[in-house]
Amino acid sequence: METRCISGWFLLCLLSVSECSQIIGIEGQNITLPFKYDAKSHGLQHICWGKGIIPSSGGCDNEIISTDGSEVTRRSSVRYQLLGELKTGDVTLTISNITEKDSGTYGCRVQYVGLFNDEKYHVSLTIEKARVPTTSQTSANMTITPQTMDDHGPVTTISTEYSSTLYYSESKSETRGHNLAVILGSILLVLTGVGIVSVLVMRKRWERVAMGLQMTMTQHTSRLCKGYLTKQQSDGVLHQMT
Repeated sequence: METRCISGWFLLCLLSVSECSQIIGIEGQNITLPFKYDAKSHGLQHICWGKGIIPSSGGCDNEIISTDGSEVTRRSSVRYQLLGELKTGDVTLTISNITEKDSGTYGCRVQYVGLFNDEKYHVSLTIEKARVPTTSQTSANMTITPQTMDDHGPVTTISTEYSSTLYYSESKSETRGHNLAVILGSILLVLTGVGIVSVLVMRKRWERVAMGLQMTMTQHTSRLCKGYLTKQQSDGVLHQMT
């Protein structure tokens, strides 16, 4: 299966393009598909980028962006941009926030005046899933060297070297700290509730004890008063009898 894919890609380069490249990108990042035609010698030309193989004649199948030579005239999504100097022939395609669905073959067509002399360029884009971060920063250098194949028109050889830096943030410690704060807050809330309930229960008990003491003192005072009155009455009777 792998041999067939390689053979198919090589056959595609031979039959339909002037240059072929293969680029690998990471999901979620931005990717650039570099291409530049000789605008100094041939002037500004209409170009188009499409997803899929460039047809033998006409424009681009599944067109995603195109220019009139000096400015962008159409695009299918804001994710596709031409950030190079169009006036110098730099029509490098930038795709932002790439996903696995962006994998596939992309083609650029420079539409020169005349028959069968358009310049065509293909690139195979492979998108890989983001790996689990192991370090805070990873640097990688990638050199893209398109191989010049058969062509019916002007040929521009491109050798582009660029570096991409992937930044990974370690969020485990932040997550743990957040969870710890939530747990401590919950414990504090529970302890506060228990303290309030305990105070209310103790208050009720003290009120009951105080009420019991008050009733006891009242009963004792009443008994003393009754005893005193009884004694006074007894002393009065004895005094009258005497």
